[in-house]
Amino acid sequence: MTNLRFEDEVETLLAQAHLAAFGREPSERWLTAIAMRVGTRGPIATLDEAGDAIGVTRERVRQVMKKVEPQLKGATVPRAREIAETLVARSPMPEPIGRRLARSGATRPTLTGRSFLNILRLAGTSPRELVGTDLVSVDDWLVEESEVRVMGALSLANKHTSTYGMTTVEEIRQALAHPDFPLDTMDIRRVLKREQNIKWAGEWLWVDKAHDGLHANRLINTARSILSVNSPQTVVSIHEGARRLWRFRRLDILPPVAAMSVFFKESPHFTVDDDLINLIEPLNYHDILGDTTATMIDVLKSSPYQVMDRQSLNEACDDAGIAKGTYGIWTTYAEWMEGFGPNVWGLRGSKPNPAAVDAIRAASRARLKAEPRRKSWSWAPNGLIAQTMDVTTSFINSGVLTFVPEVQGMLAGQSLEVMLGGKHVATAKLGADHSFCWGWHPAINAMEAKSGDVLRITVNISARTAEVQLGGQEFWS
Repeated sequence: MTNLRFEDEVETLLAQAHLAAFGREPSERWLTAIAMRVGTRGPIATLDEAGDAIGVTRERVRQVMKKVEPQLKGATVPRAREIAETLVARSPMPEPIGRRLARSGATRPTLTGRSFLNILRLAGTSPRELVGTDLVSVDDWLVEESEVRVMGALSLANKHTSTYGMTTVEEIRQALAHPDFPLDTMDIRRVLKREQNIKWAGEWLWVDKAHDGLHANRLINTARSILSVNSPQTVVSIHEGARRLWRFRRLDILPPVAAMSVFFKESPHFTVDDDLINLIEPLNYHDILGDTTATMIDVLKSSPYQVMDRQSLNEACDDAGIAKGTYGIWTTYAEWMEGFGPNVWGLRGSKPNPAAVDAIRAASRARLKAEPRRKSWSWAPNGLIAQTMDVTTSFINSGVLTFVPEVQGMLAGQSLEVMLGGKHVATAKLGADHSFCWGWHPAINAMEAKSGDVLRITVNISARTAEVQLGGQEFWS
């Protein structure tokens, strides 16, 4: 093995090529220009840069290189194979690659991957011919061809930061990997560790996107929404609020509480006092959550302890003009809401008295128990089957009803096209091995049904249709 550095070997070849092309060895000035253009003196120089270095025109440099380069074809650079093997073994390697290779005396510290590949090209060879696989220059890295996917780590970290707020190296690896190229987490970690704008919390990480504004990170936006309603709140509370929203958005990467704690401490948008998170600048939920959302929050804030039972909340939202589907989704998924017990909902961060919550639940149960739950069937004048039933809070909330056995037995496992005034408003599905029929929410909304109304469903068994009518106590006559 030669003791010369790679660049020394190449510059010897350059001098020999110049001799073959012009019949004389190059002066030190011209060897400098040629070496700069080839890439042994750092990054590959442009024609202008090489010319400026020795006081000649770019055209003169081009003319000389045009004669020198053909003389390099077929030349053997003794250390080229050794370096290529090292680069493949250590792939991906950051630029300049000489910074690491120089430690063993193989190269100068200034050698770049692009220069190395250029020199091999001029010699008429490639990493594949030398070691059986190619090396690719990607951004500021030299990468073995099967690991080029690793270089997508930063882009994916950016995307994950926007979508989830935080991510992990393993999540990025799984997203980048291919069955034929599984990738190594250590390679991905090495790439990401080079990026100064990536912040770390153990195995979790995020990209600091302060210059992109608040909307570049879902976790920041979620915490702002929660804290605009009630502030301060614990990391655990914000984590649980995020979990609700993530479930609605079908997001599968939720950072744990410990990682979130580090995130909030690092973020310029929040202050952390023990376990309590607060906003640097107070926010009003009316300004950031939209009118409809703010209206529902206003409804809850107007109630004692900021909590209400489901039926009372539904009625208050109806009175405020909020669609049933909207507040029904929010009680399950809104990050700023919290369940304080069965059928008791309130604003996240409120601190209701447990005795008050129990009293609200008891009143709700008594109210539901008092609701009429009558149900019967009869033959309609046109020979169809009609089921009459009281509209209950449970039906409105769930969109699920049960038919009387006489109807259920003929329709089990079937779908019904639900009609209102001859217009299709919903498709309901009956269970094959149970008595439940679901899918009624669109019809409930179309009828504007409320607890205490009476519903008549006229079923055409052969056509699989159900015409609905909403009325009052006259339907029981």
